Amino acid sequence: MQFSSIIGQESLKQQLIQSVANKRVPHAIMLLGQEGSGHLSLAVAFAQYLNCENRFVDENINNDSTGDSCGECSSCMKSQKLIHPDIHFTYPVVSTKGSKPKSTDFIEEWRKAFFENPYLNIQDWIESLDAENKQGNISVEECHEIIRSLNFKSFESIYKIYIIWMPEFLREAGNVLLKSLEEPAENTIFILVADNQEQILNTILSRVQLLKIPRLKDEEIIFQLEHKQGISVKEAHAITRQVDGNFNEALKLAGNSEDDNEKLYILFLRICLKGSHEGKTLIDFCEKVNTELGRENMKGLLRYGLDLMREVFVLEHIGETKARLTENELKLAQYMNQRLSFKSKEEIIKRLEESCFHLERNANPKILFMNLGIFLSHLLKRNEVVLT
Repeated sequence: MQFSSIIGQESLKQQLIQSVANKRVPHAIMLLGQEGSGHLSLAVAFAQYLNCENRFVDENINNDSTGDSCGECSSCMKSQKLIHPDIHFTYPVVSTKGSKPKSTDFIEEWRKAFFENPYLNIQDWIESLDAENKQGNISVEECHEIIRSLNFKSFESIYKIYIIWMPEFLREAGNVLLKSLEEPAENTIFILVADNQEQILNTILSRVQLLKIPRLKDEEIIFQLEHKQGISVKEAHAITRQVDGNFNEALKLAGNSEDDNEKLYILFLRICLKGSHEGKTLIDFCEKVNTELGRENMKGLLRYGLDLMREVFVLEHIGETKARLTENELKLAQYMNQRLSFKSKEEIIKRLEESCFHLERNANPKILFMNLGIFLSHLLKRNEVVLT
């Protein structure tokens, strides 16, 4: 993977390239960013750049370095296929029947998952292993395997590189790596890729150089959705509004129609208020959701409702949100502000967030939407909302 294929993060790319140009590459760095920011992709691209045989560096007038790996040398070709013998990957895995698996046992699955989506999150990875109900883990045995491999020289490149994705899952086992992180062998580089700093051992944090990866800009996501995913301008803006810089979520929502989410959610609200709409009852609606929508589409519908409620607040306190709301959404938001109290709107947001949380943890969709519908029905009728 080359830097040029990664969305945004230009200042971080330049900082990494500059460290190579100045021969000041840290022996242990942590790329810390929110899900979907591209930090895993940056780690893979940096590893490829470090071992590229013909890497390009352009020194501009400000003495800042920009450039990229060549993408054509033997090292780059192997790096792009994730088969370079001097680039090692560690990631959470699941145990089966009491076994103690290591990352190498799942390397084919890892390559497939990464190629399909370089912005994947831990849930996507675990689900790709058909292990939705199991917990991922980076074991002590995995850490000992890393230490054992450190005793060998690099096979063909200058640097031996270890990319550890989600070090949050190291837990106490991470203490085994402390000496290696602090005093690695010559030309050995650790790149840790993390989402949540609070879940990482302080003993590990104290031994790495921390690089914080900012959220992607809205215009960067919109451009990608329009020009790379073939999404319409209207839909690209609507999706970007919901994902808060998370390109992984944007990719998932891109597979759904925002217009369908809008129509389906308004239908849901009408049924909750009136008991039925065009012959459809709440039971019918829950059955439709359960049979016709996949789990990702269900989450997308809930996220749509959650985002709409946040825009209701924005409309009430700031106004002029037409750029972020369609005509139907604006009309609905105005009704909400006219009829619902501040507390009621807060209750809706809380319940939608809880529904998203439980759906991600494999709650029964029919029961979940039925409970949500009953809750909304009581709340909307209590406040006498009129939806036209």
